Amino acid sequence: MPQPKSVTIAGTDIEEVQEVRVTIDTPINPRGHYDGRTGSMEVKLIRRARNTPTSEMFKFATNGDGRLKLIDGTIVLQDSELKDTYTIKMKQAYIDSWEFHQPPEDDDLVETISLQVGQFEIAGGGGNVAYTMPDFIRK
Repeated sequence: MPQPKSVTIAGTDIEEVQEVRVTIDTPINPRGHYDGRTGSMEVKLIRRARNTPTSEMFKFATNGDGRLKLIDGTIVLQDSELKDTYTIKMKQAYIDSWEFHQPPEDDDLVETISLQVGQFEIAGGGGNVAYTMPDFIRK
């Protein structure tokens, strides 16, 4: 099972990431037929915030003035033998949500950062694939 080796979002290294979830949905109707356009990729990062949450992610989530700001980032995953398996390069993304909570009977916070990604490249297994979502940013 791949595990996070390094995560960088908008030039900020995110440490102690425990889990990376990547979701790409293609809409289907109740009969299972293709029914619309593939949406943006959702990336969810779950990390152990031992000292503090990543305040830079809050800054990117609100953008100071509430306007959308596109950011980029790179996620490198590795296997149990510590060999790189997948690299995800996010070229157009924004932080969809940023949250943290403290589980009962635990001294550390759990931080969750969710990104919507409109342009990305995934490399691994000797190949790579790139995707750009049309109309990701409406002008």
